[in-house]
Amino acid sequence: MAFYQAKEWHEGELEMHKKLRVPEQDNPSQPMLSQQAASMLQRAPLLAVGTLDSEGRPWTTLWGGDKGFSQPLGNSIIGIRTPVPAVLDPVVEILVGHEADGEVVKVEGQGRLLSGLTIDLETRKRVKIAGKMVAGALSGQHTEDSDREAQNSATEGLLQLAVKVEESLGNCPKYLNKKAITPAHPEPRLVSNATPLHPKALDLIQNSDLFFLSTSRSNSEMDTNHRGGPTGFVRVLANDEKTVLIYPEYSGNRLYQSLGNMIVNPKAGFCFPDFRTGDCLYLTGTTEILVGRDAANIITRSNVAIKFTVDSARYVERILPLRGTPGEASPYNPNVRFLFGEKSTAQAESTTGNRAKLLKQIQLTPSISRFHFSLSNAATYQAGQYVTFDFSEHLDLGYSHMRDDDPRSLNDDFVRTFTVSSPPGLPPRPTRKLADDEFEITIRKVGVVTDFLSKHGRDDGRSHLDLDVEVKGFGGSFVVQQDQDAPVIGYIAAGVGITPLLPCLPSLDLTKLRLLWTMRETDIGLASDMLDQHPEMAKSIKLFLTGDPTKSDKDRTCMMKIMASAAVIEHRRIAKSDLDDLSAEVKRWYVCTGLAQRNTLLQWLEGQEVLYEDYNF
Repeated sequence: MAFYQAKEWHEGELEMHKKLRVPEQDNPSQPMLSQQAASMLQRAPLLAVGTLDSEGRPWTTLWGGDKGFSQPLGNSIIGIRTPVPAVLDPVVEILVGHEADGEVVKVEGQGRLLSGLTIDLETRKRVKIAGKMVAGALSGQHTEDSDREAQNSATEGLLQLAVKVEESLGNCPKYLNKKAITPAHPEPRLVSNATPLHPKALDLIQNSDLFFLSTSRSNSEMDTNHRGGPTGFVRVLANDEKTVLIYPEYSGNRLYQSLGNMIVNPKAGFCFPDFRTGDCLYLTGTTEILVGRDAANIITRSNVAIKFTVDSARYVERILPLRGTPGEASPYNPNVRFLFGEKSTAQAESTTGNRAKLLKQIQLTPSISRFHFSLSNAATYQAGQYVTFDFSEHLDLGYSHMRDDDPRSLNDDFVRTFTVSSPPGLPPRPTRKLADDEFEITIRKVGVVTDFLSKHGRDDGRSHLDLDVEVKGFGGSFVVQQDQDAPVIGYIAAGVGITPLLPCLPSLDLTKLRLLWTMRETDIGLASDMLDQHPEMAKSIKLFLTGDPTKSDKDRTCMMKIMASAAVIEHRRIAKSDLDDLSAEVKRWYVCTGLAQRNTLLQWLEGQEVLYEDYNF
C-alpha cells in the first residue's frame, strides 16, 4: 500500500498565499505518479512540456494528436512516444539535440528537469506532472529538398522519452475551452526568431483563448500549466524596444504554484498554439506579478495580473503535430478585460442574458439547504453536471486594498459551481430543454456566496424572496452509472458529497448500489430528506455518523425515522474494513469527499477502479 508524506509549500508559494490572504491549507500535490495522472496520460491527446535551456530559461511546447502516446511503465516512470518536428521545437532541441539520428541521450545524475500538463480539452480534464527526463531519442529523416534553407528544413521525427515523475496533481476544469484534437504532419517553417514580434505572432496572441506556461523554482523543480479565457484575454502592452504581454489571473484553486515559482524565479516560458493552422509561438522571458491596484491600474477589473517581458521568441508555421476544432467555450470565462484606455467600460461589460430565478429555499440542516431555481432561457443539462453561476453583480464591491471583513473576496470573481442535485428527466430522455424550467442545488453554507444565498428564498419573514442570478452554463461529466463491467457499484460520500449521485438515481438499479455515507450527526436532516424523496434507497445505505449527538427535537425525529427504515446506522468513522467487506462484489467505486479523506480512501482502494471528481474550484 502506497503511503506518502504531504509535500510542503515552498517559500514562493507561501509568499503568494500571504499576499492574497489564502487560508492555511495542505498541499494536494502527490510526490509520485498518481493513479489519476497515470490514467489521464493514457487518455489525453495533448501533452504540454516544459524544460530549461543551458541559460536556465524555461521553454514550453505542445505535443500529441492521438490518445495513448504516453504510458506508465511502473515505479512512477512514464514512456512518451510521439511524432514531433525534427527541428525548430525548442524543447525537443534541449532534450535530445538538433539531429534526428536515433542516438539515445542519457542524462547523467538525477536527470534533466522537466514538467508537463496532460490535458483533454474536449472533456476539460488536466493533470500536472513534474520530474526528470532519464533518457530520450529522436529518429527521423530530413527533407532532400536542397532549395529550402537549412534552418527551415525538417520532416516529422519520432521522439521517445523516459521520464521519472516525482510530482502530480489534478487541476480543475475552469477556463478550459473545448477543442476536438486530431493528428497532423508537421511541416515547420521558421517565420521569425526576433523581437519585436512578427505581425503573425501578434495576430496569434490576439486570437488565442489559451496558452501554456512553464516556470521553475531555480533549478530544483518545475511546473507546467494552462491559462485560458475568452479570445484575446492576453493583451499586448508594448512591441517596440521591448515586447511586453499582460494577462489577468482569474480566480482558481488558490494554490498559486506557478506564481509561487515566479516569486522565487521570475523566468517563464510561454507557448501559444494555433490549433487551426498548426503554427506556434514560443516565448521565454521575465514575469512580474501585479497585485491589487498595481494590476487594476493596467488591466481593468483585475486583482492579480502577470506582466511578461519577452527575452527570446520563435514563431514557426505548421510545426504542431496536431490540429484542433473549436467547441464550447468555458462557462467560467469572464468578458475580456481590456487595458485602460483600450476600450470603454460599456464595451467590456456584455452579458449573456441567461438568468436563473430563485423560487424557494428549503433548509435541511443548520448549514445545508436545497435551492430551487427556474431558468429563464433555454439550456441543456445532463445528470452528473454542475451549474456555473456569476454572483458578481450582487457581491463585487470593486477594488479595495484591504477588506478585513472578507479578505478572500479580494481575489474573488464570485463565479461559483454547484452540482445540480435534481435529475434532468427520466430515461430514455437523459437530457431535457429548460425553457422556463426548474432545477435544484443542495449546498452547505461555507463562504461569501453560499452565505448570500442562504439569506434568500425562505418564506419566514426574515429572508429576501426575490433573487435572480446570471447562469454561465452547465458542465462536467461525473456520471454515476452501472454497466457490464461494473454491475455492482459503490459510492462513498461525505456530507453534501451525495449530490452528484442524486440526479443519477433514476437510471440505477438500486439493489446493486452500495452507498457508504459519512456525515456529522447535526446533518442528519440531509439524510432524512434524501430518504423522504427516495425511500427505496434505504436498503442500499450504510450511514456513518460522527460528532456530538444532536440535541434538536427535529434532528431526533429525523434519526428515529431513519432507524425505522432499512438503512444501517453506525456511530463511528468509516473504516477500511467497511470497504473490504464489499470488495468482492463492488467492481467500481465512486468517491466524493474532502481531499484528506479521499487520499485515505484511494490508499485503501489501491488496485481497484476508483472514479472521483475535484470540487475545489
